Amino acid sequence: MALQTPTLKINTPVESIPVGRGFYQLEEDELYVPVEYPGNKARFFSYLDSETVSIQLDREGRLIFVQVSLPRRRWKARSGFVAPEAAEPADIRFLDFRDSFKKPAIFCDKKRQNVMIQFLKEPATHNYRIAGNVIVQISEENRLVALWVFDLTDDIAGQEIAAWRKSIHKPEDSPVSA
Repeated sequence: MALQTPTLKINTPVESIPVGRGFYQLEEDELYVPVEYPGNKARFFSYLDSETVSIQLDREGRLIFVQVSLPRRRWKARSGFVAPEAAEPADIRFLDFRDSFKKPAIFCDKKRQNVMIQFLKEPATHNYRIAGNVIVQISEENRLVALWVFDLTDDIAGQEIAAWRKSIHKPEDSPVSA
């Protein structure tokens, strides 16, 4: 039986917030949302998925990648699409592993540059920024209500996502000795 929605553990962040960004792969009609931890290369350990959304996690339950395999033209565009106004930083850990969840609804703004993946129809009680352009909304019971991704970048053949990752993980300029 599929989960209704993933359960989360929320902590105060002890490190800087990871960076995350949405890249719409034009040739594949899929949205990729990598979450990168500068100075710490997270490795895939587990997943949670549905018919249209896959969430990939590292060994500690941190989000490292989201894939939406529903083409952007099939996202439900909403007028008055309003993102959460405030979102405090948080260290979010997914408690469920290697399971499936019910197919979420996917909404976007009219320009299809901001997307909300809605896991539950109930109102969210908290908004948390878990990465640069990624916010999660949770219920009172620490269940995932929605995942928001802002300012999507169109990408062809993974060129934009590769350049973005390279810019994040480039080594610091080291001083030249005389």
